[in-house]
Amino acid sequence: MIKKILTVGDSFTYGEELANRKDAWPMVLSKLTKSNVVNQGVPGGGNKQMIRKVIDALSGYGPDQNFDLVIVAWTSPGRTEYADADGIFDLWPGYLGNLFKRDNQLWRMELLEYINKYHDPEYIYQQYIFDVTLLQGLLKSQGVKYLMLNTGMNEYYHNTWYTKMKTRTSLIDPAYYIGWPTEGMTEWTQGCKKGPNGHFLEDGHNKVAAKLYEHIRDLGWLS
Repeated sequence: MIKKILTVGDSFTYGEELANRKDAWPMVLSKLTKSNVVNQGVPGGGNKQMIRKVIDALSGYGPDQNFDLVIVAWTSPGRTEYADADGIFDLWPGYLGNLFKRDNQLWRMELLEYINKYHDPEYIYQQYIFDVTLLQGLLKSQGVKYLMLNTGMNEYYHNTWYTKMKTRTSLIDPAYYIGWPTEGMTEWTQGCKKGPNGHFLEDGHNKVAAKLYEHIRDLGWLS
């Protein structure tokens, strides 16, 4: 029986551009499963941040514990986490927005410029595969029910490096990674209305929630 769910992810899990964040897919899933969902999706959030939130929940350091199901909605491998004296932040190659300039932290742009010029995309994708397999192993070892999905599989890192890392990617369990290795939320929501910044809106969130609910039901976790 699923009574309490933790969801972690980026802006597509947070519910960016929705008129009401209660329409985000974690909240819709809460209604479908008749369970309490704690949504810790964060706009601009990276994969390391998601891992940290899950580990905090498992170890009792997070705001909530005792989840029956953890859902990890991975984002692009290119979002790489760093930290300085002013805190933890993510950078990703090619992104030129204002996210790294907030609070006048302009020196972070120097790091972004370096990453744009010299990053190794194969290494970045390799680290993503390691993150997925290690968190998968941790959750299984703790006996925690989990599901994984991705914001979108039709992206540069995955398309370029997946077939070249078959030995490593074969360790990912597709029974609990919905859509792996071909589909993610953006593929499921093709044709759905989007906001000005490209986030799918209410109908897209309903589709994602329905996809997750179907998978949870088929695994027999609702009875």
